[in-house]
Amino acid sequence: MTERGRLCATSSATAAKIALAGVAVGLGALVPAGPASAEPEVPPLPTPAPGAPGAPPPPGQPFAVAVDDSAPPPPPPPVGEPPVPEIQNPGYGQGSRPGALGFLRDVWHQAQDPYGFIATPPDQMPAVTPPPPGAGPAPQLPPGYTSLTAPESNGPPLAPPTEGGPPLPPGYYPLTGPPPPGYTDTPPPDPAAAPPAVPAPPTP
Repeated sequence: MTERGRLCATSSATAAKIALAGVAVGLGALVPAGPASAEPEVPPLPTPAPGAPGAPPPPGQPFAVAVDDSAPPPPPPPVGEPPVPEIQNPGYGQGSRPGALGFLRDVWHQAQDPYGFIATPPDQMPAVTPPPPGAGPAPQLPPGYTSLTAPESNGPPLAPPTEGGPPLPPGYYPLTGPPPPGYTDTPPPDPAAAPPAVPAPPTP
């Protein structure tokens, strides 16, 4: 066998040895990993007696539930005013005078004549817009108030002031009645008071 043949045979044997060594090392690494990856069996814990700490609550009884604080808080509301949808009829509520300044004109005329007395003939009530269909009767007004448009809702008349009242205690007299006896008499002089001083005659 030539020198070249011996070198080829030696290199082939060396490569085979290296390959076998690599397979042996790989199998050696996988063999201990098999039992280690399996989880050991844990025996079940004994059920605690009812009423003991950790025991499940009896059926039908309220119990506290732990709140999960790890949940993210709700998002904050949007910044700024909430959006307002546009009205379907932009001309609604403009009054009798349309346009950009129609509302101001209506307010000015209403301030000059709030109840419409200028266009009303004398001794007549101003024209009143009838109530919408389906509206109920006008509410009852308090005592002493009258309605300009719905006389049936006028309040009852004010009750006359009550006279009399409970009797006064002894020694008290009413302000609207006669004065007590001796009220207009001149009081007698006080005996404990000092006598009036008599002025001295003028010196000549």
